[in-house]
Amino acid sequence: MSKKETQNADQAPEKVMTKYDLKMQRRKEEKERAEKSRRRDNILGIVIVAALVCLVASFPIRNYLTVHGSYVKVNGEDVSKVEFDYNYNVAVSNYLSQYAYYLYMMGIDPTSDFTSQMYSDTLTWGDYFQQMAVENMIRNKSLLAAAKAEGFAYDTAEDYAMYRESLEKAASENNTTAKSYLKELYGPYATESRLKPYVEEALYLAGYYDELSERQTPSMEDIQAYYEENKASYDSVDYYLMTVDAELPTEPTELADPVEETEGEEEAGAEDGAEGGEEQAYQPSEAEIEAAMAEAKEKADGAVDTVKADGEMQENVKKSAATYLLQDWLFDEERKAGDSTVIEDSTGHRYYVVEFADRYLDEVLSSDIRVVVTDEENGQAILDEWSAGAATEESFAELCDKYNDPAVTVTEGGLLEAVTSSSVPADINAWIRDEARAVGDTAVISPEGEENTFVVYYSGTNEAEWILSIRQTLIGQRMNEYVEELTADGKVEDPKGNLRYLKVQAEAEAAAQESSAAAEGEGSSEDAGSEEGSEASGDAGESSEAAGASEETGSQEGSEASDGAEGSSEDAGSEESSEASDGAGESSEDTGAEEGSEASDGAEDSSEDTGSEEGSEASGDAGESSEDAGASEEAESPEDSGEAGE
Repeated sequence: MSKKETQNADQAPEKVMTKYDLKMQRRKEEKERAEKSRRRDNILGIVIVAALVCLVASFPIRNYLTVHGSYVKVNGEDVSKVEFDYNYNVAVSNYLSQYAYYLYMMGIDPTSDFTSQMYSDTLTWGDYFQQMAVENMIRNKSLLAAAKAEGFAYDTAEDYAMYRESLEKAASENNTTAKSYLKELYGPYATESRLKPYVEEALYLAGYYDELSERQTPSMEDIQAYYEENKASYDSVDYYLMTVDAELPTEPTELADPVEETEGEEEAGAEDGAEGGEEQAYQPSEAEIEAAMAEAKEKADGAVDTVKADGEMQENVKKSAATYLLQDWLFDEERKAGDSTVIEDSTGHRYYVVEFADRYLDEVLSSDIRVVVTDEENGQAILDEWSAGAATEESFAELCDKYNDPAVTVTEGGLLEAVTSSSVPADINAWIRDEARAVGDTAVISPEGEENTFVVYYSGTNEAEWILSIRQTLIGQRMNEYVEELTADGKVEDPKGNLRYLKVQAEAEAAAQESSAAAEGEGSSEDAGSEEGSEASGDAGESSEAAGASEETGSQEGSEASDGAEGSSEDAGSEESSEASDGAGESSEDTGAEEGSEASDGAEDSSEDTGSEEGSEASGDAGESSEDAGASEEAESPEDSGEAGE
């Protein structure tokens, strides 16, 4: 058997693939691919179903965490998202109600997201309301702890029932249900059952606050003492007033500012006037205003003597109600009847001519009244019902309870005590202050601009208004001091970073500390530089003193050498002949000049290279050489003199 045959015998024979075999193989591969795809789809399906199950199951968990989980911590207590939203929206509502007339000027749009409206350079209005909500919670939780600690008891059932009734009415007026209305007011997780504890807590705290206020009521001695220290805030003044307005020009005068207009600008101005339909009012120049004010001042000065006869009498004016330019003058403690003055109003371009008449404490009394408030046209019918009955104060009180809406007034029997002039509409106040008013008087009053009608019963007078005002001021001050002390240790913790304003505050504090540290570092560097400069100045002073000493030494040596040289020249002149003198003089002059020059050059080089001490020595040598040269020049001078004479 050949080698080739042996090899073929060891290997299994290869099967030839028919068309049928290829077809079956393709079917098998397709089946495997389909099975693999089915297994994959099953796995993915299980994953998707599991994810959906987890998501659905997480809804009640997330709801529970929102309702009961900790959103932030206030005074160490967990605050849920529901509680925080409640306090946040109460803060927003109170703020918007208090400043309703100023929102536009403050740039607040209550219909837009507060987190997109800037309160300051770094805080949004949302941040500001968050901060306000936290401050309110700190105060409320501190008060609650104090109330519980002293065992204060207050039944909130009746108050909550009235709150519930008001809620239903408000929801009805807004064409919605109480359930939906609560969510609109306090957030998506708000329900009546979830909010009830917080509402009851607020009602409980309101009762406790009233109790604390009663305890802080000042004595009459305290009230009188406060008045003595703040008379200007409570006194009234009577005075005569005349106003002299400056007559400003309405078109240019000889004092007008020069105006240079190009032909194009004039045409543009004419077109603008034609399109707008109205010409722009003329703005007087400063010179024109000054001239008009000078003329007005002259008229005002002339009216001082006639203001009492020609001016208008202003009576019972409080400082807060007086024109601000007149306040200080009118309420000066030294002011007396008959005093007069002229006061300039540069902004309004006018002068006030004033004569003082009187200053006093208005002792007007407050009043007690009973009121039925109705928004229907049944005020007279209610009063007629009372007149047809017992027509007493007690029966009027019963009608108040019958017709008053708890959402409008909750006072028992419609009683309003210590009503002041500023606490009721002007029409009601005018009726109360009528000199003919007597206990038992009644009226139906519909003030202009008011939606409600008031059925009023006059019960009598109460304390003076100034006493009530000071009492409330002192109670407010004392309560603020009490609450400030009570909340001094209050704090908020935000481990989840829900309060953006805290982050902004922290960044601002860090930046301030970094800036302060940098400033301190610069100050230290300046101090160190000053010390080094002082040391260097001291060293320089010492070197200067040493140099000065060397110069003095050199001067002394030079002086001695000069004396010696002069003596030698005189001796030589007397002993030697004229020719010898001439020869000696010439030799001495040449040699001295050369030596002096070399010595001087040497001194300069030496002084520059080696410093002040060596320079001093060189100066001394130079001085000696110069003096020698001078002596030689003196010996030569007779010859020069003789030649000049010839």
